[in-house]
Amino acid sequence: MLYAITSLAGINERKLTLEESKPYVNAASNAYYYIDPTNEMDFAQISSPTFSKFTAWNNSSYVSFEYGQSTYWVRVDIENEKKTMKPDWLVEVNYAPLDYVDYYVVKDGKLIDHVATGDHVSFNHRPIQHHNYVFPLQVEGEGITSMYFKVRTDGSVKIPMRLYRPWKFAEINSKYEVGFGLFFGILVMMAVLGLITYLPTKDISYLIFPIPIVAKILFTFSLSGHTFQFLFPNNIYLANKITPLSIGIWMVGIACFNLYFLRLKRLSPTAHKLNYGGLGIGVIAVLGALFLPYYTAIQIVTGTSIPFTMLALGVGITSYVRGNRFAGYYIASFSIYLTALLLFVGRMKGVVPDNLLTSRILEYGDVIMVTLLFTALSKKYAIYREEKNVAIKQMLQIEADAKATLELKVKERTLELQNATAELEEQKEELESQATQLASKNEEIMAQTEKLQLLNNAMNDKNDELEQQNEEIAAQRDMVELKNIQIEKTTKNLRDSINYAKRIQSAILPAEETLSKVWEEYFLMYRPKDVVSGDFYWTYENKKENKSILIVADCTGHGVPGAMMSMIGDGFLQQIVKLRGITSPARILLEMNASLHNMLQLDESTSIRDSMDMGVLVWDKTNQKVHFAGAHTPLVFVQNNTIYHLKGERLSLGSFNKKINIKENIISLNSATSFYLFSDGYQDQFGGENDRKISSKRLRELILMVSSKPMLQQKVALENFYESWINANNNSIGRQIDDILLMGVKIKP
Repeated sequence: MLYAITSLAGINERKLTLEESKPYVNAASNAYYYIDPTNEMDFAQISSPTFSKFTAWNNSSYVSFEYGQSTYWVRVDIENEKKTMKPDWLVEVNYAPLDYVDYYVVKDGKLIDHVATGDHVSFNHRPIQHHNYVFPLQVEGEGITSMYFKVRTDGSVKIPMRLYRPWKFAEINSKYEVGFGLFFGILVMMAVLGLITYLPTKDISYLIFPIPIVAKILFTFSLSGHTFQFLFPNNIYLANKITPLSIGIWMVGIACFNLYFLRLKRLSPTAHKLNYGGLGIGVIAVLGALFLPYYTAIQIVTGTSIPFTMLALGVGITSYVRGNRFAGYYIASFSIYLTALLLFVGRMKGVVPDNLLTSRILEYGDVIMVTLLFTALSKKYAIYREEKNVAIKQMLQIEADAKATLELKVKERTLELQNATAELEEQKEELESQATQLASKNEEIMAQTEKLQLLNNAMNDKNDELEQQNEEIAAQRDMVELKNIQIEKTTKNLRDSINYAKRIQSAILPAEETLSKVWEEYFLMYRPKDVVSGDFYWTYENKKENKSILIVADCTGHGVPGAMMSMIGDGFLQQIVKLRGITSPARILLEMNASLHNMLQLDESTSIRDSMDMGVLVWDKTNQKVHFAGAHTPLVFVQNNTIYHLKGERLSLGSFNKKINIKENIISLNSATSFYLFSDGYQDQFGGENDRKISSKRLRELILMVSSKPMLQQKVALENFYESWINANNNSIGRQIDDILLMGVKIKP
């Protein structure tokens, strides 16, 4: 008894209360944990009321532990702030590298959900296909819902638990994926630029440069769970090996890059040998990742990554000191990366706080490091071109000096010969001059011929390349045109199908002529959110019993799924009311619930959650009374300038409740009375100056205000208010969030 009282007090003190105003909650400060070093305890023992070894977690960030091979149990007790709040939540464990993750949900001492997953379990077993662990959670009604996690892993143990409304999770996840796409795009762009630059320069540095980039992409994707999701969803071995293997490949790639980029062999033999030591570390890491258990392999790469980075920074500094001018960018890149790596390791060990910066610090470091390394490569190529131009100028100057010296000696020799044999020298000089001119002309012609031949060959190669590119462009254009035709055909078929569904739905809804015959004074406000609607209305006049029946229904969802449910509802009403002659509102709802339940075959194990809210109004003209019953659908009526509100039952037709009780309300018609039936689409619409819902209270106030007017004027007033409400924010056109159905009828005794 004492333990039960103590446990209840602990739960009330640290329970997580879900509030409608907070669509996102971090559960760390409400968590309890227990470490099982024997790995032998099962869920029945852990969840037993007599188990008292859970300890409150004392950190508001997330539950985390050092490397270990124990079993870690975490429990969070949850309740709704409002018992009527929608129960749908999503639970995310935002850390992918966990070997085994078991998720349990307990309510009122009963296990209501259990999922076994982890990156040692096939990806297809996950309840929601996401790179993190995402589980559905239903927190319904009163009482405490307890959520348990059982975690076993050979790496770092982190269990960041966050609860989301589904729409909030989609919003945050989309922003995360965009950022991740930018990171991936930048690194891929740098790798491609390296390969492209290698083609004209033939510098091996550019060819090796993409290797560490690809390794970094694989490492980051493995930590985030993307490699398991997209590359190896059915290969658990590769999905787990890729994390230590990618780090080993990164070390090997950086060491090979240093050999060619930093010119270590020529500038510093000592640094050259140290770099080979770093290459050896990378090879050991690769072999360890391939042949050792994951726990040992991850310890090796974790223990060597920081020393390797420091070694790479050291050889870069040595290269710069020995005269390698472009090594400065290399030093800056590895200094920033080393800082990011230290912060990353510190966050993994719990020394550095987890925030927006540190949670993505390694990705930031990767992008900056790769960008600076590519800048260093570009600088190296610029210096190479500068040195080449200087060498060419020096060679031209030497050639000019040699030519001038030779000409001077020729002149001197000629003068000496002219003094010895004047006449013969004149003839000889004339002949030599002519021969020299002919030889010079011949050389010029030969040089020009060779130059023209080279230009011709270059033009032919360029023409071949352009022709190939034109052929590729034409093929791509044809493929795009074919895809556009297929897309247009698919879009047309889809549009035709939806329009056909609209015609079918329009055919089953009562026509205006039918409504006018049954109800002398009425109005109808019917606005589907999409082409077809999940809301529908139905009327019938039982002349035998002298009764008129009006039904308004709201099916699960909107669009095509909702329209399909509305057609099913129309078919059941035809059987229940027209064929079987049932006119009692409560009986109609009970029969509809049974029909839906039998059709959908709902039980505790099915995943179908289709249902229907419905309000039924029956006018007994003989006794001048109105009978009403509703399932999640209210009736509002105005009599003698006073408004009345009948809420209906708090249940949906077709739910798991096979046996239900429905109350039938009876209203006497002492005077002319206006009745209003509606779905929740009108009152749930967001808008106004503060972007809030219209609300059921404001809708009743509107109805009372316009109830004295004729029915058609009431409809115009309600539509005008709706338009002004939805478009009130910055005079922009608002967005309808749900199907809208609102009907009013006036009955005179």
